[in-house]
Amino acid sequence: MTMKIPIKGIIVANDEKWIYEMFGYEVTTPRDVDQMLKEIENEDLEVVINSPGGDVYSGSEIYTILKDHQNNVNVKIVGVAASAASVVAMAGDSVKISPTAQIMIHNV
Repeated sequence: MTMKIPIKGIIVANDEKWIYEMFGYEVTTPRDVDQMLKEIENEDLEVVINSPGGDVYSGSEIYTILKDHQNNVNVKIVGVAASAASVVAMAGDSVKISPTAQIMIHNV
């Protein structure tokens, strides 16, 4: 069985989520991903990404949470994986991108 993990909207720190939601923004936090993973056992993951990125440290934390998962992590970019979301995308054992999607990695 495969569990879907959505990475949608802006990637933000756990304690800033309420601010974005107050203004109607869709957001993903490390806590969101961690809580979804706590609900499953020994399942493969399909991480579906459509995010402009956001906080790089939160993106790094999500990356680490996904890399620590014991089963397969398959990433599917369906819209955009930009900035911090491109870091999250690299956590996949496999990464697929729609022919109409985009990935943006900073030239640091």
